[in-house]
Amino acid sequence: MFYVWQNIEVVKIGIECRDLGEKERRLLDERDRLRYLIERYRRMEIVEAHARMNGLRPIRPGDFAVMAVKDTDVE
Repeated sequence: MFYVWQNIEVVKIGIECRDLGEKERRLLDERDRLRYLIERYRRMEIVEAHARMNGLRPIRPGDFAVMAVKDTDVE
């Protein structure tokens, strides 16, 4: 009786191990896909194209101001 129970437990553990291995592969594939997308969106051409599609325009010299700060309390 004990041998049968032990054999069933070994089979169940084997099935669970296989299922977890498949889940790990799916998660690794998803991680790799997300890393690819992150690196892809870091490219300046992609950022500029996305900005143009959303109605933004390139920065012009008059779009920002430069501030000079003297004698600050920042250490």
